[in-house]
Formats: sequence, structure tokens, C-alpha cells
Amino acid sequence: MKSLKEKEGSLISRLSNSSVRELAGVILLIITFGFIVYLRNPAFLSLQNIKNLLQQIVVYGILACAVAFPMINGTFDLSCSAICGLGGACCALMVTTGLYGLHLPMWLAVVVAILICCVFGAINGFIVSRTEIPPFIVTLGTDTAIRGIIYIVCNNSPVSNLPEEFKFLGSAHFFGVPLNVILMFLVFFIVGFVLKGTSFGRKIYANGGNYQAAYFSGVNTKRIRMMTYVISAALAGFAGILMTARVGSATPNAGNNYATYAISACAMGGVPLGGGAGSALGIFLGSVMIGMISNGMNLMFITSNWQMVVRGVIMIAAVYYSMAISMGGSGKFRKAVAKKLPQAPEAAKATTEKKQE
Repeated sequence: MKSLKEKEGSLISRLSNSSVRELAGVILLIITFGFIVYLRNPAFLSLQNIKNLLQQIVVYGILACAVAFPMINGTFDLSCSAICGLGGACCALMVTTGLYGLHLPMWLAVVVAILICCVFGAINGFIVSRTEIPPFIVTLGTDTAIRGIIYIVCNNSPVSNLPEEFKFLGSAHFFGVPLNVILMFLVFFIVGFVLKGTSFGRKIYANGGNYQAAYFSGVNTKRIRMMTYVISAALAGFAGILMTARVGSATPNAGNNYATYAISACAMGGVPLGGGAGSALGIFLGSVMIGMISNGMNLMFITSNWQMVVRGVIMIAAVYYSMAISMGGSGKFRKAVAKKLPQAPEAAKATTEKKQE
């Protein structure tokens, strides 16, 4: 039988090699920053402020989920902020003046707006998966192009006078909890299930962990890579719709620069820039930290100029932390994912011959 010290050592070893270690940094950061803000302003932990904080991170959180799919897959998506604005603008137009004559009921307009965003996600995915152009350049270019399309469809002016049923998405409460917050938690739950509970999710991790190994294991790597961009666009469009519903209007520059917040949230939540690791819980904690920065500094009466400085510093620190985690802790997880994937006959044969040698 194992001694007490051996059991304690094995428990510590398991915890240090688990996702708890990967999330320890952001959890510690949340606790430390929250304690500092609370000392300056006790209203920070009030129920009303917590509700406000959750509403503030709805868009950031869903956009972080959107960015996470390409990031875990080993690529990048800078166009999510423009797609976010496109989803809100198209939906707002379809329920008001019409999108080039297309008038639709609110719920149908939401579906069509998300499908429009998916088209642009498919374009991103096709170019990234079928060409050698770096994803950073591809999505930076489509971000600029999509932003121009938003100005065109909106005719360079905001879309206002939204119907009350549309604003309902951003103002309704159920049992004291805002509807948009409930929808955000639902998105995180679905994302977590897809990533960790499906073979499709394991293939995403495998692609990001080792693209060539995934390919030789029989994974359709190009299709998986393209699908991550479609999912990213769908989530970004949904985030834009919720943002428009809460604000009460759609502006051509809506969601501008939100990609940086989403990427920061992913980096803080343990999604390495090289891909192959990450979790929905970590992304949520990273989103909470992003929201706490703005909310807390407002409560401490820090000017917007200094808030920009702090956000920049924290983003650099988050990326450094993410890189350290990816080099130290994601290797075992990638191997575990690879074992669950079926091997192609050629890859299996090569593995067998290598063992025999």
C-alpha cells in the first residue's frame, strides 16, 4: 500500500499536470485584481455590479469562443470583429428598412444574418486551408473588406428604430438574470461540449497540436480547418446581434478592435497561440478578467487613457503566460488526443515498423 506522503505526492503531481495548473494563473489574477478593486471600492462585489460585469463580457466572451476555434486549430482569425459588426448590421436592417429589400421577422432575421456571416467564414477558411497565405494576412484583409461592406449596406449611417422584440434580446431578464447572459452561458456550454465531448473537437485539437500527424492519422485536416472558420463566423455574428440588441442600434464601426479583447481572453484562458490546447472554462475565465479590467478601473476612477495602457500590458503578459503554458503543459494533452484518433493504414504501418526496428 502507498504511504500518505506517496499519495500526497501523486495528487500534487496530477494537479500540476492538469488543466488546473493551466488555469491557475488567470484564477490568481482574477482574485488578486478583484481584491485590489474591492479595497478601493466595495461596490465591486455588489450583486448589481456583478450583473453589470456579466453583461459587459457577453460580447467579449462569445467573440473569445469564436476566436478560440481557429486558435486551437493552430490558425488565427482577426476578422471576427468585422463579422461581429456585419451580423448586427444585417439583422438590424432586415427587421427595419430592409437589407436590399429583404424584410424578415426577427427570429428568421437572426438566422439569416448568422448564415451571411458563415459565408464570410467559409471564404476565410477556404483561403487559409487551400493556399499558403498566412492566416494573419488573410483575416486581416477580410476584416478590412468586411468593414467596408458594412459601411456600404448601412449607407454610412447607423441603423436605428429597432422593434421592441429585437431589443428584448438585450434587455429581458429571467428570474433576475439578463437573457443575454443566459445565452452567453449556453454558448460556453455548447462550445465546451463540442471541443471536449465530440470527435470533431478532438480533431480540432489534433490539427493544432500536430497538423501533419493529424493528416496521416486520416483526419480531413483541410475540412476541419475550414469548419473552424465557419463556426467562428457564426459565433461572431451572434455576438454582434446581441450587441446590437443591447445598444438599440447598429453602427458601421460596431465591434471595431474587439478582436484584440477576444484574443486576450483566449490567451489568458490558456489557449496557446500555436494551438492544440484550451478549454471553454479557461476562455470564460479569460473573458471575466477582460471585463474586470474595464469594470474595476472605472470603479477606481482611472482615466480611459491609462486603461488603454493597462490593457496593453496585460495582453502582453497574457500571451507570455500562454506561451509558457503551451511549452510546459500541453504536450501530454496532445498525445492523449492523438491516441483517440483512428490511424490511417499507412501511418499505422509506419508506427509498427518503427517499433519493430
